[in-house]
Amino acid sequence: MKKQYKRKCIVTNNIISIDELLRFSINKNKEISVDFHKNLPGRGAYVTNKKEIIEILFKKKLLNKAFKNNIPKEKYAKLMEEIFKNE
Repeated sequence: MKKQYKRKCIVTNNIISIDELLRFSINKNKEISVDFHKNLPGRGAYVTNKKEIIEILFKKKLLNKAFKNNIPKEKYAKLMEEIFKNE
């Protein structure tokens, strides 16, 4: 039987199975990417995989807090485009 891993959503603070979450990762070069397969190296931040929750993430710029880094608006726009393109 496969173990059910759980992580905390950085928007809602709910602990949820990783199957229901979307992962963002930041590598050593401070490059942030959407990790659809949840296997990229680097520090990860999880958010509930629902459109309204993801919009709150970008509106409040919560990735800045999660990664302790100042992320430019252009990068947020690029990440949002990448997520909604794959829906």
